[in-house]
Amino acid sequence: MKWVIGILAVLIGLYILLVIGAYVMQRKLLYFPPENYLSPADVDVEMEEIRNAQDDIISWWTPPTSPTGKTVMVFHGNGSAIYSNYDIFNDLIEAGHGVLSVGYPGYPGQGGVSTQESLTEAAKRQYEWVVDQDILPENIVFYGTSLGSGVAAQLSITHEPSLFVADASFNSIVAVGAEAMPFLPVRFLLKDKFLSDEALQNGSFPLIWIHGTKDTIVPLKFGELLFEGYKGPKTAYRIEDGLHNNLWGLGGRDIVLKALKSQPN
Repeated sequence: MKWVIGILAVLIGLYILLVIGAYVMQRKLLYFPPENYLSPADVDVEMEEIRNAQDDIISWWTPPTSPTGKTVMVFHGNGSAIYSNYDIFNDLIEAGHGVLSVGYPGYPGQGGVSTQESLTEAAKRQYEWVVDQDILPENIVFYGTSLGSGVAAQLSITHEPSLFVADASFNSIVAVGAEAMPFLPVRFLLKDKFLSDEALQNGSFPLIWIHGTKDTIVPLKFGELLFEGYKGPKTAYRIEDGLHNNLWGLGGRDIVLKALKSQPN
């Protein structure tokens, strides 16, 4: 009997160590940026690097060139960087829209440390910078991919967009993490919960929701929970056979450009 108790004690000890390790390392598991910074010239996109001296954060910027163009704030995912969505930037720019690629603390070329609070506060300052460029709030659109949709959702609590595009989004990181690691008490351990469903609960702006049916990183059901819970005007697009990072090329481009074109001036 003593050996059974001994084995149980060892297993319990190992589990406690696992929980402690997961708690300590959680932000490294949530935020895993590329190692190197690339400039606009490196990815062949005509945008300007704007550095905010207050927080040492770089944004990429180009104003709209069409009288009816919108300004799209693009929020990248947790394994991406400010340059990662250059194909989206180029298509938006070609259509006459302005683009601000939102910089995240702790990512390549950026100062600071990545947390939900730091990303949200940096996004607020970048939004306010856009407004300072004589861009009207009613012409500012949020486009969030993966974790970026969570950052955009947090920003929308205080700074409502004219349109919110949620690409491969989720209702909360808590829900995604709990399913991915059912053996851990994720709901109690997680610091950066990114409760997008709660952030959007009072929103009244149009929501365009896009998700791939074969997304294995953020499974479809978590995006559906976000969409179904939203009470404002909304449109859903399920991309058949779409994965996590390829929706723009599988129809997302046409969906977004059409939605931008239909926005009031």
